[in-house]
Amino acid sequence: MNVNQGSGSSSRARSNNELTDPRAARFGQAITATLLLAGVALTESAFVYVVALILGLAVVSGWRLDAYRLLWQHVVVRVVGRPDELEAAAPHRFAKVLGAVGSGAATLFLLLGSPTAGFALAALVGLLAALSATTGFCLGCRMYRQVSFLQSRDVL
Repeated sequence: MNVNQGSGSSSRARSNNELTDPRAARFGQAITATLLLAGVALTESAFVYVVALILGLAVVSGWRLDAYRLLWQHVVVRVVGRPDELEAAAPHRFAKVLGAVGSGAATLFLLLGSPTAGFALAALVGLLAALSATTGFCLGCRMYRQVSFLQSRDVL
């Protein structure tokens, strides 16, 4: 499959036609889960800040500065090889936006002096990322598909 399918002029059209290696998403989720859960276990807010920065930068840059993707493409794929199949990038990106919002909110709670709320939210995001990385069940991807379904029926 061609990763650059479609030639939509808007960034939304491009992201809906782009394809990705599904292993790359799970790789990023594993890193997110490891960092967030380590931060919670060690009560070390710096781990939460790092994840919020990585995910936030990817979202704000329109996916050009996605550290997980860059690490996957330039290092890991050389070890594991090219994928057998590709899948739509949009659901994974939506999930990453949700992770950025969650880790960003956790960061905000931590910076405002509410570590219980901050670490609880970080734990939730970390556990969801771990679930996706280990089982392939991506709640954010499922949410994306549900929203897309409702939009296609003019419900939203």
